[in-house]
Amino acid sequence: MERAKWNIKYLEQRNKQLEDRQAEIELQLIKENRQHIMAAQGRPMEQRDEDRQYVLERVNVHLEQLLEKDNREKAMLRCMTHHYMARNMSSKARIRILKVKLRKVTKRQKRQKDQDRL
Repeated sequence: MERAKWNIKYLEQRNKQLEDRQAEIELQLIKENRQHIMAAQGRPMEQRDEDRQYVLERVNVHLEQLLEKDNREKAMLRCMTHHYMARNMSSKARIRILKVKLRKVTKRQKRQKDQDRL
């Protein structure tokens, strides 16, 4: 169970790193494209500021979506953890019950062997 938790945590961290890197790459591409377009069109500075605001708004929306997605995934992982912990507890209870039954049966068989010898 500990190994599974560790794997889940590692995969969450790695996934977050990859998503962050992808977001950085997308932002860099957007920035480069805007710079090329503005340089080619020779726009005045005021319009560039408006474009910058527009890009920042889009980036904020994109980051909010990534955050929501990450929160959903974490919630799902928490639910999965609780589910498997509950299954693990019920399995342990079954094992304890079966061990008790096995002890009773072995004691009964041992008594019968002892009685048969007499």
